[in-house]
Amino acid sequence: MSITLFLSANLSRVAKGTEGFEVDGGTVGECVGELVSLVPAMRNALFYDSRLNTNVHVQVNKENIDGGERLTKKVKDGDEIRIMLKGH
Repeated sequence: MSITLFLSANLSRVAKGTEGFEVDGGTVGECVGELVSLVPAMRNALFYDSRLNTNVHVQVNKENIDGGERLTKKVKDGDEIRIMLKGH
């Protein structure tokens, strides 16, 4: 399964300028977990303790995903996840 995960410009700086990643997972959380394994510094940019920061905005196939569903939203092969910081 291949999911494309895109980072906003301000988050891509944490990833040394890389804006897109191919990741695997059945949920947004699993895909974000793979991103963090590829770019460990991303954990501090996205999480507070073990929860996604409230200023992190998630889209799946350009659909806004809010609240508790941000990490549990199911994804499938070919989906696109976009992660942005609100207010940036």
